[in-house]
Formats: sequence, structure tokens, C-alpha cells
Amino acid sequence: MLISEIRLVVRKQMVYPIARYTLLPFIRFFIKKTVGFENIPIKGPYIIACKHMGPLDGAFIGAVIIPKINQKIHFVSRVAEWGWFWEKVVAEWWAGNIPFYKENPRICLEIALDYLKKGEIVGIFPEGIVQEYDSHKYRAKTGVARLAIWARVPILPIGLVHDVTIRHDLPKLHRKRQVIKNILLNPHSLEIHIGQPFEVKEYYNKEITRDLLKEVTNVIMDRIDALTRINGM
Repeated sequence: MLISEIRLVVRKQMVYPIARYTLLPFIRFFIKKTVGFENIPIKGPYIIACKHMGPLDGAFIGAVIIPKINQKIHFVSRVAEWGWFWEKVVAEWWAGNIPFYKENPRICLEIALDYLKKGEIVGIFPEGIVQEYDSHKYRAKTGVARLAIWARVPILPIGLVHDVTIRHDLPKLHRKRQVIKNILLNPHSLEIHIGQPFEVKEYYNKEITRDLLKEVTNVIMDRIDALTRINGM
């Protein structure tokens, strides 16, 4: 009994021992509220499928979920090319991110699948990059659908409610900066809405085709969009 208790204490201290008491509370300061907190499974494996509004989405979602699950969320993301220390030490080793390789996106899915097989948690933004918020059906990537079918694990849908207007007439780079600026200058303007976990079991034993992946992707995006409301102009 004593050994198991020691292991539990050690495990709890292993996940961001400093950041969970400093950085994560600071990030949560900008979040107005979280809806559906009770829907978060304590243990993996499962996939977190999130709405993508801005570059800090992963940080906001992680700041809410990680204190409850006490596990890293392995987000599939494009890591900024700021040198080896940032890309390998900070982003991959410390944060646990899965780097997205544009020239071969299948690699990140295989890494994500390996994490899920180990009982861990993977986060994916099906829309890939920050884009316009209309008609998701031609826009979302099918990687999340493929991974859900491969791994046969639950999907936790997460949507965002943002009260600050986002101008879609701006170039993508300026829009990303605008999203960050809006949130930093308007604390408590962001809500995170967490839906109930679900599976796509009806597709597990079907042949994986492009049309099937698009259909599953739309099912997932419908769940995410039902939790999302973002102002735009």
C-alpha cells in the first residue's frame, strides 16, 4: 500500500510541477468560464478534438483540463521554428507536442496513435490552421477521423465561445495576431465548452475511403460546432 501511495504522489508531481502552479493559473485568468468540466474523462486513452480560433487555443484548453487529469495532452501542432531548444526541448519533450510535418502529415498521426496505444491523451485541431469560421465541411482535415478509427477510442469535443469580434477580412497572419491581442486585452472574454465523449463505432469495421473519412470528419465537426460561437465580421 505504501509503495502504491508513493508512486501516486510521484506521478502527480511529474506533470508540470512548477507550471501547474504558476503558468496554468495565469492562463486560466483569461478564461471567463468552462462549461462541461464534468465531461472530461480522468484517464486516457482518448482524443480531444478542438475548435481552432487562435494560436493559444492549446494553452487555454490545457490550462483547464490538465489540472484535472494530471496528464500531458499531446497536441498535434505546428511548432514554431525558433531553434532546436524550443522545438525539441520545450515543445516536444516538456510540453509533449506532436510536431506536424506538412510534407508528410501521416507521421504525426502514427506518433499520435502510438501515444493512444499507451493509454495517453492526444489533442487535435481538425481545422488545421486558423481559418474563417463558415462552412466547416470542406475545410476540416480528415486526420482526426482516421485516428479515431485506427485507435477506436472516445473523442472529447471542445468548442469555444468568444465575445470579441474577429475580422475575417484580414490576412491570416494578422488575424492570428488579432485573436491573441483581443484575448489579452479582454480577459474573461473566452469560454471553453466541453461536450460529452463519443465514439464513431459504426465506422470501425468499414473500409477506410476518402468519402468515409469526410463523413466521419463532418460528424466530429458537427459536435464541435454545436459547442462553438464566435463573433465575426
